[in-house]
Amino acid sequence: MDYRLLAYDAVDGIPTFSDSAIMHLFDRMEQEGLVDTVFYSGTVRDRLAFLGMMKGMNRLYVIELRGELAGFCWLNGFNHRRANFHFCFFSNLRGELAVEVGRWAFETLLNLPDKEGRPLFDLFTGLVDVENVPAMKWCAAMGLEQLGILPSAIWNARKGQSVSAAFWYAERGKYVRLIRQVIRQG
Repeated sequence: MDYRLLAYDAVDGIPTFSDSAIMHLFDRMEQEGLVDTVFYSGTVRDRLAFLGMMKGMNRLYVIELRGELAGFCWLNGFNHRRANFHFCFFSNLRGELAVEVGRWAFETLLNLPDKEGRPLFDLFTGLVDVENVPAMKWCAAMGLEQLGILPSAIWNARKGQSVSAAFWYAERGKYVRLIRQVIRQG
């Protein structure tokens, strides 16, 4: 396996990543012109706001591909055994490889254990701007289920208006079985 998912967490009170390393994720997004796409609501506009957000009620995971930074994902909106998912892939992680890495990350995150050793999550959900064609195609290729389109579901700061979003989800048991079947088929 050429990729790793590294949790931003505190081990014995010591963060697994420095503040500057987390802010570098934002810098990379900015360099690649991804900030307005990833943070379409306009709530995160700079590296300090990004750091503050990730230190808040979010669980951040850094994605490495062949030892290089390739993106990150985070979970938030926790409600019992459900969370919202968000992904950002950099230019070195695109196409079919982004689908492969995404599936692996989803399976890994859906099987994170709770204190009793049971999977922590049963369901991931996410809203995607229907005009974000690459993200819509990625979700479909990932094998995520689309529940439907919600009108005016998300705020798009660049447009200054609410826009329609597709509601995507992955249910742990069903999704993990699907991914394992895809892997077996080659």
